[in-house]
Amino acid sequence: MSIGKRIKFYRIRSGYTQEKLAGCLAVTPQAISKWENDHALPDVYIFARMAKLFDVTCDRLIAEE
Repeated sequence: MSIGKRIKFYRIRSGYTQEKLAGCLAVTPQAISKWENDHALPDVYIFARMAKLFDVTCDRLIAEE
């Protein structure tokens, strides 16, 4: 599973919309969409904040299983 697909999986599992997650991370909903569609990757600091919001480790978001 790609990083983008894992971001989407954990976002949905955590009950966030793209808009709500974007607000929590101070980015645009378009940025979230680009990440989830594997057109871009978030900054390393954003990964850490996302992991905390999703209650998972950064490794879970980044590493292939």
